[in-house]
Amino acid sequence: MRVAHGHSPLLSDREVAAANADGGLNLVLWQLCIDTKDTQRNEVRTQVSAAFFEMHRGFRLKELIGLQATFLEEAGWTMDGGAFFLSPASGSYVKTIDMSPDKVLATPHVFGLTRELAHGRMSWLSSLFHYDAPQICFSRSEQKLLSTALRGGTDKELSDELVISLSAVKKAWSSVYDRAADHLPDYIITVETEEERRNGDRGKQKKQRLLAYLREHPEELRPFTRKTRDESPAASG
Repeated sequence: MRVAHGHSPLLSDREVAAANADGGLNLVLWQLCIDTKDTQRNEVRTQVSAAFFEMHRGFRLKELIGLQATFLEEAGWTMDGGAFFLSPASGSYVKTIDMSPDKVLATPHVFGLTRELAHGRMSWLSSLFHYDAPQICFSRSEQKLLSTALRGGTDKELSDELVISLSAVKKAWSSVYDRAADHLPDYIITVETEEERRNGDRGKQKKQRLLAYLREHPEELRPFTRKTRDESPAASG
C-alpha cells in the first residue's frame, strides 16, 4: 500500500546518495537464504560475512535491522557479530536474550544495532558504523570502473564488462589518477620509485596503490551528493 501511494521504504539511487550525505541510512537485513545443510560449515560463514562486510562498508549508517533468523546458527552469528536484541517489552535494544536459541527462532524477533550503541564498542558489526567523508569524490562512472577493477581483471576485461572501448578505459584511468593526485597530493600514488623507473611499470604500481587505498577507504566508492563534495576535507582545505 505504501509503495502504491508513492511512499516506498526502499530508496532510489538519488535518495540513497542524499541520505548518505546527511543523517544516514537504515540497513534492513532479510533472510540469508543459506541451505540448512551448509550452516555448519565454517567456510560458508566466513564467505557470507566477508561478502556482507565488503558490500556495506563505507556507508553512513544510522541503524542496522535484522528481521527473523531462519536457522539457529544465523541467530548466533548475528549476536556474536555484536548485534542487540529488540525487546518487545521495552521497545529498545538489549544485549542478552532470556530464552533458548530454539525458542528465539520460534518467536517473532528483531536484531539490530544503532550508531549510538555501536559507538565505542569493539565488534564486527559496530565497525560498519565507522564513517569518513570521501576526499576524492570520483564521478559515478569512475566509481563503477574502480569497483570493477577491485574485483580483478585486465583493462581488456574491464572494457568487456563495462561495455566501453579499451581506449575509453585507458582515458578513464588517466582521469582517475589526475583526480586522486589533485585531492591526495601527499599520497604515495604521486611518487615514482626508482624501481618503477627501472622496470617501466609505473602505471601498474600506481594502480595497485590506488586500489589498496580504496580497499581501506570504501567511502570513496559510495553514492554522494554535491553537499558531500563541498564538505569533503579536500574541498575545505
